[in-house]
Amino acid sequence: MSTERLLPRALPTDVGVDPHGVPAFLDGLARRGIELHSLHLLRHGKVCAEATWAPHRPGHAPLVYSLSKTFTSAAVGLAVADGAFGYDDRLVDLFADVVDAAGPVASRIRVRDCLAMATGHTRDDVWTPRLAALPGRQPWRSALATEPEGTPGATFCYNQFATWTLAEVVRHATGRSVHELLGERVFAPLGIAGTTWDTDAQRRVLGFTGLHIRPEAIAVFFQLLLDDGVHAGERLLPVEWVTRFRQRHVETGPSWETPDWAQGYGWQVWHDTHGGYRGDGAFGQFGIVFPGQDAVLVLTASTERMQEVLDEVWASLLPAFDRDPASEPDAAQAALAGRLASPELPTVWGERGGPVHLTFENRTNRWRLVDDADGWVLRWVDEFGGDHRLPVGFGHWRHSRMMWGDRSLEVAASGAWVGWGHWVGHVFALDAPHSLLVRLRDDGSGRTEWVGGRPLGADSLHGLAVRQS
Repeated sequence: MSTERLLPRALPTDVGVDPHGVPAFLDGLARRGIELHSLHLLRHGKVCAEATWAPHRPGHAPLVYSLSKTFTSAAVGLAVADGAFGYDDRLVDLFADVVDAAGPVASRIRVRDCLAMATGHTRDDVWTPRLAALPGRQPWRSALATEPEGTPGATFCYNQFATWTLAEVVRHATGRSVHELLGERVFAPLGIAGTTWDTDAQRRVLGFTGLHIRPEAIAVFFQLLLDDGVHAGERLLPVEWVTRFRQRHVETGPSWETPDWAQGYGWQVWHDTHGGYRGDGAFGQFGIVFPGQDAVLVLTASTERMQEVLDEVWASLLPAFDRDPASEPDAAQAALAGRLASPELPTVWGERGGPVHLTFENRTNRWRLVDDADGWVLRWVDEFGGDHRLPVGFGHWRHSRMMWGDRSLEVAASGAWVGWGHWVGHVFALDAPHSLLVRLRDDGSGRTEWVGGRPLGADSLHGLAVRQS
């Protein structure tokens, strides 16, 4: 777990930020019941506000879902600058070794169309786990044999196939995955370490999701985007890509419910309602660039109400730039520092109870709950062959790691008796923005339930586990 600081620090007022803005933002999210996991606010290249909500830790590298797409786009830019292929190259030419039945519309899809989510498709149903299980480059024989309903280069449809294809184009043309390319050319110079990237059934980097990266590393990468691809006087990202990725390449259509997803799309970034752009991932993972304010905001969270998060950004944080504090700035900064020092997500509320040594089970899991000095130890035998011993805190979080062969998942748990004969353990998956409850009852039964939205592409903690390199 890497905890090295990658960016300099400053007080809010030193970089022209009213320290009242961050508490107002946090209060707004709290009123909406939105669970935040981390926050990094940067101004003029310096972190002026940061926090990590326990049981999460600054060194954790959680799954950021579709925020991964912006990183894949940067890898494409590197490969193009190296001459491996071009933005105007057609997929049928890049996949000529396997494509033999592409129609006239599919034959027009270019690399730039994949970058802009303008492949001509009108539904996000081209990529499937079944397609991804095909070996080598065979998935693209099948995918490109299906004609898009729209017009490549003009019809916008947010889809996973486009970015998955970009990752494969990079791998085939350079001999390195997007993760390897970024690691060598971008992550290492920025000091970013400890990243992993999930793969499909054939060990191809997914590209459209799957990146695990700690929040401060996201912040230093998005600061690089704001700084035109230059870090410490060294150009890390090519000028052509930096110039083009943040331009609006396609319209995304009107939406009253989610206006910040209706302002147009760049090359794997969204334009927003206030003149900036961002990468984002499901359940509240954000890298937001404010060009006019020379600022970056990185958030990790667990929420399905992502527009509401942005609403609070515009209402509370954006006005704080270059605003003089209404009163007592030193006291406001001290209060902010205290609030951000050690925030914590709530543990399970209930009773400690007496000594216990009980067994529970359902169709796919068996649990044994034994008390100890700090709470309990929960032994959990699951359907995937895992035999885990999770320390569970009472009134606090206890950390451990679940293992399944070459896969592991860092977790934290708290628990309590919440009613007569009803024990609840809250287990956070620290490698992903998800948590679940384990409910055990005195009739010997047990079950699990996700807190908030179900993970995408996974239906268990095993599905969220990270393969060890």
